[in-house]
Amino acid sequence: MLDPIDFIYNSASATKNAMHRLKLKTNPFSEKPIRGNTKFFVGRTSELREIADIFGAAQYGSVVNAAIVGTKGIGKSSLLNIIYYAAKKQGHWAVELTASQITPRQFLIQVLYNLIRDNLISIDGTICSEYIQHSQKIMEIYRKLVDYGDRTPVHYPRERIERDLDFLLNEVKEEDKLCIILVDEADQFAKKSCLSLLQFFHSFLYEDGILAFFAGSPTLMDDLTKISPAMRDRIPKIINMPPLSKEESYDLIRRRLEDAHIGNAKEFDPFTDAAIDKIVEECDGIPRKIIMTCSESISIALKKGVSKIDEDIVKMAMEVLGISVGHQILNHLTPAQSKIVRALAELGGSSTVTELAKYLGNSPGTIGTHLSDIYEMGYIYKERRGNNVYYTLSKELMDVLMNDND
Repeated sequence: MLDPIDFIYNSASATKNAMHRLKLKTNPFSEKPIRGNTKFFVGRTSELREIADIFGAAQYGSVVNAAIVGTKGIGKSSLLNIIYYAAKKQGHWAVELTASQITPRQFLIQVLYNLIRDNLISIDGTICSEYIQHSQKIMEIYRKLVDYGDRTPVHYPRERIERDLDFLLNEVKEEDKLCIILVDEADQFAKKSCLSLLQFFHSFLYEDGILAFFAGSPTLMDDLTKISPAMRDRIPKIINMPPLSKEESYDLIRRRLEDAHIGNAKEFDPFTDAAIDKIVEECDGIPRKIIMTCSESISIALKKGVSKIDEDIVKMAMEVLGISVGHQILNHLTPAQSKIVRALAELGGSSTVTELAKYLGNSPGTIGTHLSDIYEMGYIYKERRGNNVYYTLSKELMDVLMNDND
């Protein structure tokens, strides 16, 4: 009879021994940003110079809000994290947000909550001493924020929230300090349903001492401008994040491995040189792809009980990740978009708008609109063949959808 406690204990011990065979103390390839730790931050010298210039100018009254744009996994969140800690080190107020709160009221609530949590409240839950004269006001806000939402009773309306925010920024924050708003996944704002939020930003971003960085896809500013043309003037600076160079990709892997190596490990142990070359070549300088591939390769090596990760194991890892990424994409699509990409797979992976419309029994206009949206997200490609434009599934979607069909 299997004892579950002994099973878990023995399995954990076996994994530890297997990790030592790979000359590693731990798996160093974590997908989560390492907060405040710059030893794994690679490259981005040009982008950091631009951000430093923005900081320097903002401290003397010349505020220029910026958009940080790049493909998925390029490192936008990590760069926002660097900005956050750089701002805190200089004594500025800093607020990190993810654009899942998409109404002006919810956004204000999140700004307030994070201002108080990250800048005014100490670890033990008390007000920092320099703000003690404001303690009653701030603690009242802090207590009520816990249950805030769009359904909060009308006796605490948005106007009062705005007044509270104004109080914090103008009465509590020191005049020579900035309030830096960092918004990740800002593409969520580029929807017609968020128009009122963008209209709010239109005035909010001109407040004294407010500096904002928005992170999103390469089309972020174009998409925001379509919804609210005035936003282009409010976010004049665009910082593009290109892929890492090959040298930087090697350096990213090297730094993480060195941090987890046990004694006598060589530079890229447990990976062979051919395996490392394969990872760098296939991951196109995208940090998340590099990290995920290395992590999955280590997982496969642990299961196989080997002491070296060769090119074949890396190929296996890439095949596994190709399917899992495809499922993540499908989960991100709307039902209508999912139906269209599945139809594309059923038609062999490539089709025209007219063919898809006939196959699904919808109008070409509706299908074309959905295809344009999916194309802008980078999940399908298009090319002209003669007089027709064909839409083709990405490799990730092709892998998962063809496997599902089989």
